[in-house]
Amino acid sequence: MVICGAWSLWSGRNARRFGRDRWNPYAAVSYVAKMLEDLVCLKVPGPQASLRCRVKWKAPLEGWVKINLDAAFVAETGKGAGGVVMRNSQGEVLAAATQLYEHIPDALTSEALAARDGVVLAQMLSVEKAILEVDNSVLVALLRSEEGRRSAIAGLWQEIKEKSMNFRSFQVSFVNREGNEVAHLCASKAIELAPVLFWLDCFPSWLMEAASRDCNVTLNQ
Repeated sequence: MVICGAWSLWSGRNARRFGRDRWNPYAAVSYVAKMLEDLVCLKVPGPQASLRCRVKWKAPLEGWVKINLDAAFVAETGKGAGGVVMRNSQGEVLAAATQLYEHIPDALTSEALAARDGVVLAQMLSVEKAILEVDNSVLVALLRSEEGRRSAIAGLWQEIKEKSMNFRSFQVSFVNREGNEVAHLCASKAIELAPVLFWLDCFPSWLMEAASRDCNVTLNQ
């Protein structure tokens, strides 16, 4: 405001000094008032506007069970690890498992093995309506189409397709890594704890704490 007023006074003084238009003090006041009005009306986004909301796991609709999976792969050793977590529409963990894989060629195969294990686990629990949720976009694209029949994971693709037909309803969906943290944590435990682990009804504290932080049951699909 001070700068605007000073500039207006300086401009008026120069106008009188060099014989141009006669300076009108009311015009100067009007100019400053208009500048202030523009500043007040200017909407500047607050600091929160630029913050990116953290993506959380989204609960499925009632009657559905979501099977989240993730996998890791170490090229130097040819070993991989898969983690699977099953949750219902209330965000309750129904089952979880980890599996260590050996002699595999790549990360995609590790992901496909984890997907196969997730489907098998859901069938063991007599799930009728299942969503297989994966953070690997390549695997999602293959499972949603017939391209998997000609891919490097053709055998696993066929096995998953056949087993998925035993569900009353079955879907494959993509999720960002941020919304798949519990499955990612389970996959890491296969390397830390044991080659094969399975939990049903009774779950370790680290898994339940991660599931509680990760869950958002209000954002149903």
